[in-house]
Amino acid sequence: MATVFDVSDFLHPLDLSARQHLESIPLLQAAVKRYLSSVTDRREHLWLLASAVRLGPRQMPEIYRMLPPICDAFGIPEPELYLMRGEANAMTMGHSHPAIVIFNQLLEDLAEDEIQAVLAHECGHILAEHILYRQMARAIAGAGQAGGLLGSGLLKAATNLATTQFQAALINWYRKSELTADRAAAGYLRDAEPMQRALFRFSGLPKWAPTDLSYTAFLEQAEEFDQNADSSWWNRYLSRAVEKSAVTHPIPALRIREVAVWAQSDTFQQLVGIAKLSHSEERLSCAQCGQEVAAAWRFCQRCGTPAPQAAVSQAGGES
Repeated sequence: MATVFDVSDFLHPLDLSARQHLESIPLLQAAVKRYLSSVTDRREHLWLLASAVRLGPRQMPEIYRMLPPICDAFGIPEPELYLMRGEANAMTMGHSHPAIVIFNQLLEDLAEDEIQAVLAHECGHILAEHILYRQMARAIAGAGQAGGLLGSGLLKAATNLATTQFQAALINWYRKSELTADRAAAGYLRDAEPMQRALFRFSGLPKWAPTDLSYTAFLEQAEEFDQNADSSWWNRYLSRAVEKSAVTHPIPALRIREVAVWAQSDTFQQLVGIAKLSHSEERLSCAQCGQEVAAAWRFCQRCGTPAPQAAVSQAGGES
């Protein structure tokens, strides 16, 4: 699939306004400079190589194969994909050479299309150029928990960045940036439901209970939240700088509500139409495993078969 989407297709207005506020703070550039002096892409890459499993055509290809088509649709360079032990979650790190990290419990808790939605969500962060600021927010929020080779650098960076005004603005934007990435996942999959279900799983709903999902009942929680708070509470809740665990955990009912509303918009329907038109164009598939491949790929991203032998058109001709 050729590039289909642009960041402007997904950008949530709360993300945009929070980022504009963050970037209006004079301290920002000095904070970025201090952070980059402590944490480099090379340092993070070495930490991942030492601590995680890098996925690819020869390492868990059934998971890795989901990533290249997303990158193709978003027009972004393919990030490395790593698996680590941890709770159901994912993150992207590396501001100039991004790498997506998924945690093993996510593979246990989520269905395939929900995992795909999470990967598209992370690629949405890359497309929107969120990664550097999100790393800085995580450094402030949880440096003491990072540990190992990465932890000392994050702790130093967090100490340098812990100015009240800057911290509040950064955490405010961090939370709102999730809304843009949720939209990216829904747009890529042409359906909001996989991202919504993934958010359900993050709330604790087990994978074995898919027929018991009630978005209406869950969205009623967001309505009750609104009714029991004043009109500015939603914005202040997103903006609040709290302890480390709350920064990285989602706010599922509210995020599901946001992506559900967007999925009913004319903008979303237009994106779905564009994506379907692109998907209907001639596709190539691997002769070995049947996985869809792009004409420019040198090998099948699922089984590793070299492209000259692998890519045959669905019409039957060799590529």
